[in-house]
Amino acid sequence: MIELKKLSKVYATARGPLEALHEIDLTVKDGAIYGVIGLSGAGKSTLVRCINLLERPTSGQVIIDGEDLTAVRKKRLLEIRRGIGMIFQSFNLLEQRTVEGNVRFPLELSHTKRAQAQERVRELLDLVGLSDKAKAYPSQLSGGQKQRVAIARALATNPKYLLCDEATSALDPNTTASILELLKRINRDMGVTIVVITHEMKVVESICTDVAVLDRSRIAEEGKVADVFSFPQSEIARELIIPGLIRSIEGNGGKKLRLVFDGVTEPVIAGLALRLGIAVNILYADAKNIDGKAYGHMVITLPDDEGQAELVKRHLAERNVLYREV
Repeated sequence: MIELKKLSKVYATARGPLEALHEIDLTVKDGAIYGVIGLSGAGKSTLVRCINLLERPTSGQVIIDGEDLTAVRKKRLLEIRRGIGMIFQSFNLLEQRTVEGNVRFPLELSHTKRAQAQERVRELLDLVGLSDKAKAYPSQLSGGQKQRVAIARALATNPKYLLCDEATSALDPNTTASILELLKRINRDMGVTIVVITHEMKVVESICTDVAVLDRSRIAEEGKVADVFSFPQSEIARELIIPGLIRSIEGNGGKKLRLVFDGVTEPVIAGLALRLGIAVNILYADAKNIDGKAYGHMVITLPDDEGQAELVKRHLAERNVLYREV
């Protein structure tokens, strides 16, 4: 388990102290895929680099499986870091080494026997689908292939934790989807706990179990992805998750409902008109169809007539559509 307690990071700049993190309290339980989202400059990358002490916190604690990394000696810190893999947006591959050479590099640093290291490299390249690229150099690979090499390298020493700092930001949508599927498989099949730093809401929706929203160096809110994305409480979370929804609420008068679709299988809004004879205006919709089920958000107007408004709410409740008056 990863625990951050009162974690703060202040940088000295020419203009004076710059606070990147302010007293962050955060817990990542074993087996989770934990997302951290926020605008640029919110402190996301600083936070993830503090977890393995690539950035040393100004104050506070980083506790991994009961050990405070800020208090251990350098030798012990190096040992703990072998259990924490990390991948970056820019891949950070060694251009002069082949694919297998890049994956083998952490094993060389840990003085793993060559035969054992080579077997581990073969296993990992098979895992990430690059067995046929073992002798290739990074310059011969696509962006997605480079990130797969980086993932294999991060897994070389059998880490318990994997930190991903904007790992899909430089990739196209199709490649991003395949990398996210690989990360889900690593989490499911290998039991690796993953922390994902991203500004892309689709990444969090796709693979994360839990999420924290950073705003100006502080945690604005956190919780299960389904809860935070369905009913974001903070202004920054609403801005990040459902920006169009905010405009639809602010720009229209009258009573409105925000609907949350979580696997709904029937045309709910059409049913209002066909079954109840009640027409509503759709002010905002960000819903998608996955395997015949609807997921997403919608804002509709409520009829001025109180009786009809109650019929609308009952219709939604009977069809398991979550709603909230806004």
